[in-house]
Amino acid sequence: MKRRNKHWAITFVIATLVVLSLAVCVYMKQLTQTTDASVVASMQELSRHDMQNIQSELESSWDSLSAVYTRTQMNQCDNIQEVCSRLNLERISNIFNTIYLVDSNGNTYSSANVVKDERTEEYVLPLLSGQEKFVIRYDNLDVLETISESLVYGVQCDPFEVGDTRFIGIIGFSKISLMAERLKIDSFDGRGYTGIIDIDGNFVVNRDRSAGIGEMDNYFDRLRERADLSEKEISDIIARIGRKEKFLLHFDYIDQGAQVVSFIPMSGTTWSIVLTVPQEVFSEQTQQFVFMTVIMLAVVVIVLCLMMFLIIRISLTSATAKAEAKSRGEFLSNMSHEIRTPLNGIIGLNHLMQQNTQNPEKLTEYLKKSDSTAKYLLSLVNDILDMSKLQSDKILLVLKPFSVNNLISTTESLMRSRMEDKGINFLVETNIICSGLIGDEIRIEQILVNILGNAVKFTPEGGRVTMRVFQSAEGGRISTTYQIEDTGCGISEEFQRKIFDPFSQEHGGISQGRQGTGLGMSISSLLAKQMGGTLTVTSRLGEGSCFTFTVLSEIAPENSGNAVVADNVRQDHSGGKKLHILVAEDNDLNAEIFMEILNTAGFTTVRAADGGEVVDLFEKSAPHEYDIILMDVQMPVRDGYEATKIIRRLNRPDAKTVIIYACTANTFREDQERALEIGMNGFIAKPIDVNKLMQKLGVEK
Repeated sequence: MKRRNKHWAITFVIATLVVLSLAVCVYMKQLTQTTDASVVASMQELSRHDMQNIQSELESSWDSLSAVYTRTQMNQCDNIQEVCSRLNLERISNIFNTIYLVDSNGNTYSSANVVKDERTEEYVLPLLSGQEKFVIRYDNLDVLETISESLVYGVQCDPFEVGDTRFIGIIGFSKISLMAERLKIDSFDGRGYTGIIDIDGNFVVNRDRSAGIGEMDNYFDRLRERADLSEKEISDIIARIGRKEKFLLHFDYIDQGAQVVSFIPMSGTTWSIVLTVPQEVFSEQTQQFVFMTVIMLAVVVIVLCLMMFLIIRISLTSATAKAEAKSRGEFLSNMSHEIRTPLNGIIGLNHLMQQNTQNPEKLTEYLKKSDSTAKYLLSLVNDILDMSKLQSDKILLVLKPFSVNNLISTTESLMRSRMEDKGINFLVETNIICSGLIGDEIRIEQILVNILGNAVKFTPEGGRVTMRVFQSAEGGRISTTYQIEDTGCGISEEFQRKIFDPFSQEHGGISQGRQGTGLGMSISSLLAKQMGGTLTVTSRLGEGSCFTFTVLSEIAPENSGNAVVADNVRQDHSGGKKLHILVAEDNDLNAEIFMEILNTAGFTTVRAADGGEVVDLFEKSAPHEYDIILMDVQMPVRDGYEATKIIRRLNRPDAKTVIIYACTANTFREDQERALEIGMNGFIAKPIDVNKLMQKLGVEK
């Protein structure tokens, strides 16, 4: 029997390796195609970036000309000479070499007090034909080479009259080099080059210039000569440019080899951005990425083989234990998946950061994503702990006076920026008859934030989220209804029946790919029930959802107030004295991180490695030497609570006044209450939020 099982195991391993090998081959082929597509996308993004720069330059130039025209008009000149004098002043402080005012007859008026009949000039005709804005390349071979190549901008403006002359627009000449500066490429190691061509293929700006100053360089002629394209192929390109298409082509240049060329039209002009990158750039990036991926796949295959070997060996030597109850198994499976997902993101981002230590932009982007993922992981852990305590009825509501108006304002402020970032219209409608109530404000806010957070995730850009809060009196108490309605993707009838179950997430449709723990709605439902309230949902697919949370509350006494007691104690340290902080932390890495953050922020620090040492250091210090003690709760020798008790009982003037903050990962409400009962001034939860820590220490962030 054992021999047969062993034979089956060997066969299974071989079959698995064969399947893995085939999968790797398919993956490598797909990877190469994906990498090429990534480089192409990067190339197109570069072209779009250049196009945006040029478009910005054009708009800025047009706006500048319009401003000159407006100021000249407002100057209320009495004669043409004064108009020309005004233009001269504008030219001195402007980016344009030459500025002309144009009248309704096609005459131009310059800053040199020269009037010309130029109605047939190519830069005057657009204004006479009614075109509002235009820009063209103009090569005047009758002037010096340094100014022979120009871009001419024209803007048609509201007419004004000076004497018998009626001005209708303005023209400005600028050096073409200003536009060329906008086309600098920092990617692909500077091996790509960018140009701008007009609809006839003539280069407006060319950073890979082959013609001389004053000579017209034509892109299509270059393709005929260097890429050996037929007239039909050239005609097809011209037609696509004429239709203002975005497209990408591959050319084989006689002198430069294989090239990839991107064409992107520029709105408001007849120009197109042309970005050319050598084909070898694609191959190099693909080879590097493929090499790294091969190593990664090899490691994955080895790990999988080892895991398979261990699993098979265990299955051959011992019987498998029966599974836990179905509900617990599903909970643990979902919890494992949800925790591993952000962990995988953090590990991957760390790998990318190690590869991009010399790229500040990428490093900053990865750090932001890593921070966001770490915070998501922390919120997941908090949700799981909340869920566990709610299911075991261990969460105690803290009922105290609070203001419904303040709660609404705080929630609105918290969510509005997220709504605006996604382009969602966020409306708040209230009908409050009594703002002062008794209840757990923090838990009510948690329910609202959970629902609003889902509304943000599942409402597309341009949608609407409405939060309505209205009340009614019921036998001396106040019934408050919080209703949150969105115009998002909606929820299917099937999923509405289990939306408040733990780890429930709808898959498919517009909701596909939205990150979430699947615990928010379950926690909100359990909290609502614990408050004696109800949480319900109505929804239709494709039209949106409406969550309604109703809770009955006692009215707060009139003189109870709604002041929030801040647990961060600020002191006035005059004379520029640095705060001296005693850090009680037994974990070396945590202590190093903690002290580096504090030292960087301008504090001076001393570390105690256990609860006994923190008492000794404080007892031996001069009175008022330490301003703050950051006390870890779980430490050897003495825990943080015991150490705090001893310090508070010491016979010295600062024993009862020194600020002591509990720093611990035990973040339940009873832990915070115990810290205050022991004599601590406040509570700082781990993992440390640096911004909140600085606020605690009186530093504005």
